[in-house]
Amino acid sequence: MIESEFRNGKIKLLASTPTLAAGVNLPARRVVISNIARYDVKSGTNKPISVLEYKQLCGRAGRPQYDKYGEAIIVGNSNTSDLIDYYINGTPEPIKSQLADDRALRTHILSHIVTNPGIKSEDVFDFFLKTLAGLQTRKNTLKFAIDISKRFLLNEELIVQKGDRFAATEFGKKVSMLYIDPITAIYFKRGIETASENRNHTLGFLHLVTASEEFFPKFSLRNKDHEVLSTLLENHSSELIEPISEYDCSRSLLAIQSWLNESSEVHLSDSLNIESGDMHRLVETADWLVYCLYEIAKLLGRSDLLEQIATLRKRITYGIKEELVELVQIKGIGRIRARKLYDHGIKNLEDLHAIPTKKLAEIDKIGPIIADNIKSQLKKVR
Repeated sequence: MIESEFRNGKIKLLASTPTLAAGVNLPARRVVISNIARYDVKSGTNKPISVLEYKQLCGRAGRPQYDKYGEAIIVGNSNTSDLIDYYINGTPEPIKSQLADDRALRTHILSHIVTNPGIKSEDVFDFFLKTLAGLQTRKNTLKFAIDISKRFLLNEELIVQKGDRFAATEFGKKVSMLYIDPITAIYFKRGIETASENRNHTLGFLHLVTASEEFFPKFSLRNKDHEVLSTLLENHSSELIEPISEYDCSRSLLAIQSWLNESSEVHLSDSLNIESGDMHRLVETADWLVYCLYEIAKLLGRSDLLEQIATLRKRITYGIKEELVELVQIKGIGRIRARKLYDHGIKNLEDLHAIPTKKLAEIDKIGPIIADNIKSQLKKVR
């Protein structure tokens, strides 16, 4: 709808993310880059955008069907002539493949072996030679990196070797299907194997997920967070898979823990300085990784952990305490309504069945329409 109405001219302006600005076929007459500084995760500071990104952003300006030209405006504090020299007259940086990076290489080697069982060692090497990384990297360097990754995958039993041929193990196939870094999968596997039977490991699983390679964004601890986290670990020490200290944790763990205890977005912003957009990403990433944790536990035969992990995933999705998990099964009942119902003595689906629709509608945040919908949904669940 937004794309259509923007093209029709009814929507006059879009404020967009860099991803939308660079990647969507949604041309505009004018592009305004309001700030050339962008936060860089690796350095932890703001850095000027690249010439390549500038060219890509400005490539949105000018609609071939409607405009004779497009306009691109940079809002910056630098000298105008410097900006013109660097961005407008500058040469875009060369594209450099990231495939030869250790993390990418082990992920894609595993994937290639999974999809080509029985593949020979030289065929793996030939495949990567045909990529951009193969063109940009010396053969001996690339071969060495591939051999290192294969040895790692063999040692961790994600692949097996017979003669000069390779095939994936069941664990390797699962990791490739989940599309997570093999290192994360191995980290999860060891955590699951260490977890005790018949014990609540909620905080332990949360730490496992938030400390993994894949988890993003990771917010570093502030001075005032150490005491809070130390108390949390002490109070929930029985839930840990292995002993850890606050120095092994991030502020993201505190945020997810607070979210599960039904903290509001305002409270998360005030107490942890994590805004709603970042919290949404934390929840989304945690949900995906807990799903991966569940699948690996199932593969390893840890049926004793499955219900606990599945419950944790529901709690992360809705931001609720465990007591509300049954109520949020009903469409239209989220964290706020579930808490209102629970506080009115409606603690499970049987209680929902028992309460008359009229009484249900009188509860705050429910009302007649939602009450009817809840009763309708209950019939489907039953």
